[in-house]
Amino acid sequence: EAGINVESRLQVQPGAEPNLMAPPPPAAPYFDRERGGWILSRYADVARALREPRLWPVAAHGEDQCKTRDETGRLRLRTDVQEALSALRLGEWQAQLEGPALSAIRALPTDRPVDLLGEFAKPWCLTVAMLVTGADPADRERLSELGNTVFSGTGEPEGSVRKADAARATAELERVFQHLGVPMGEPTFIAISQTSARLLSNAWLALLSHPAEYARLRAQPDLMPGAVEEMLRYAGIVRRVFRWATEDLDLGGVKIAKGDRALLMLASANRDPEQFPQPNGLDVTRRIMAHVSLGMGRNSCVGAMLIRMAAAVATRAFVETFAEVEVAGPVEWHVGSGFYFPVAVRVWLGTCR
Repeated sequence: EAGINVESRLQVQPGAEPNLMAPPPPAAPYFDRERGGWILSRYADVARALREPRLWPVAAHGEDQCKTRDETGRLRLRTDVQEALSALRLGEWQAQLEGPALSAIRALPTDRPVDLLGEFAKPWCLTVAMLVTGADPADRERLSELGNTVFSGTGEPEGSVRKADAARATAELERVFQHLGVPMGEPTFIAISQTSARLLSNAWLALLSHPAEYARLRAQPDLMPGAVEEMLRYAGIVRRVFRWATEDLDLGGVKIAKGDRALLMLASANRDPEQFPQPNGLDVTRRIMAHVSLGMGRNSCVGAMLIRMAAAVATRAFVETFAEVEVAGPVEWHVGSGFYFPVAVRVWLGTCR
C-alpha cells in the first residue's frame, strides 16, 4: 500500500543493525505537523487502526486507491483472489516448489560471494509467480523484464521517465493476465515476483544476523512455521502505511478529525514490548499471536498464506543445505517512505550438507 519512494541508500556493516531494522520505539499517538498526520506506533493503536473502516487506505503522498477498493475500503476482487489462492491450491503448489527450491539453493556457488537477492530470491520468486498465475513458461524472460520495470517505477514522481515506463509495462502485464483470466493478475504477479523477493531477503538477513537462531532452526526444522512469523515480525518489508479519515472518529481515545491523515508505523508496532517481550531480538521459538507486517483483518495482505508458504519452502531448503553462511561486506539498503529492502545480499556459503 505504500510506494517505495526511494529517498536514500544506507550502508551497514555486517552484524550491525541499522536504524531501519531497529525502528523507533512505539509511543503514544500524537499529531506530527511536519508530516501532516497522526503517528500511530503502538501495537494496539496500529491494530485498531487497521480494523477501522473509516480510516481509508491511501498511498504515501495521499493518492486515493479507489480504483482498487470498493466503497467500504476492501480490495475489489479480494474474494476472487482468495479463492484462487485457496489452501488446496497452496498445498499443490508447495509440492511443486519444494524440489525446484532445493535444486536452486544447491546450485549456488560456494567459491565466491553470492547475491542471494539477485541469484536466488528474484529468480525463484519469479518461478513462484509464473506457477501461481499460470503464465506461459516461454514468456518468463519478457514477464521478468516487465516486472522489473514496474517495480523500479514505484514511488517515482509523476512525469518521470521511470514512471512512464512503469505505466506502459503495467498496461502490458494487465493485457497478459486479462487473457489468462487471473483475478488481479498484474498486482499479484508483481507482489510475488518482486516484493516477495525483497521480503525474503529482509528475512534472511535478519536470520543471518542471529547465527544462534539460524543454527537452532537448522537443528529443529519443525520450528519453521513460527520462525517465518518471527522473521516477518522482525523484518517485514513495509515500514509504514497511510490512512485518511473519511469522518470524525475516536480511535481508542484519540480524536481524529475528518480529513486527517494517519501514519501507521508497522515496524515500530512489531517491536512493541507490550505485545512482544524482548522485541528487538529474533527468536525462532517465539509464539506470535499476531503481527502487522502483512496487515490485519479487512486490510490484511490477500496473498498472506502464499507468502508464508513460499518463505517457508525457500528457508527450509536454505538452512538445510548450508550450515555456515557469512555476510560478505556492508549491506546497502534502499530506504524510503514505505518500503525498505537491501540492494543486494552478498554472502559466503560454506559447509554444504
